[in-house]
Amino acid sequence: MDSLKVISFLTRRPDLDPAGFSDYWRTTHKAHAMTLVEAGFIQGYIQNHPVGEQLDGLVPVGDGSPELWIESADMLQRLVQSREYREGAGPDEANFSVPPVLACVAREAVIGDGKPPTGAIKLMLVAERHPRVAPEDFRRRWLEGESWPLLGGRPLRLTRHAALDDQAAFHGAEFSWWPDLESLRHAWQTRNSAAAGELIAPGSLRGLVAQEEWVVRPEQVIDGEPA
Repeated sequence: MDSLKVISFLTRRPDLDPAGFSDYWRTTHKAHAMTLVEAGFIQGYIQNHPVGEQLDGLVPVGDGSPELWIESADMLQRLVQSREYREGAGPDEANFSVPPVLACVAREAVIGDGKPPTGAIKLMLVAERHPRVAPEDFRRRWLEGESWPLLGGRPLRLTRHAALDDQAAFHGAEFSWWPDLESLRHAWQTRNSAAAGELIAPGSLRGLVAQEEWVVRPEQVIDGEPA
């Protein structure tokens, strides 16, 4: 599927604990998001919920991350202008999260294919391109897997994403899946900090350790019921 992905990072409301944030997101807000799926604006939807453990030295990028599959950038504009969004999911965001939302529309490349089991740990890393690298050059080299991977070890699956707009909150993302926190910590400790030095701006790497929850898979037929 040659669709695009919208990758966002949310910050929870300070009056909600992590459990309350996740509970609201996966119930009330998910119901609002499903109206956008049923209206044809979204082809696929993942919620990435944070795990309690983070990684030493990793700057946090958010408290949770939705991933949406859309047909085009124009479709995203239609989504945010739709009645379903303006009267539902849009205003409901304030009930569990606060600005700013860090987001980009991106193309995805699968670098290391695999099917992680349920409960696998997912590391979501984002970074800005090095100012010496032109935007188009960065997108090409990043999606081709140059300097792959950022971590040591062998993940269960590895994907990369490149933002279409150079004004986005981040320019590149690398997602990797691991059997458990212990293997992820080892990979993080043995990472090559200079691996993407030619592509990534110094000090721009941020991340989230999460477990993904599929709501709707891109190939799934929607009949009005949540996945």
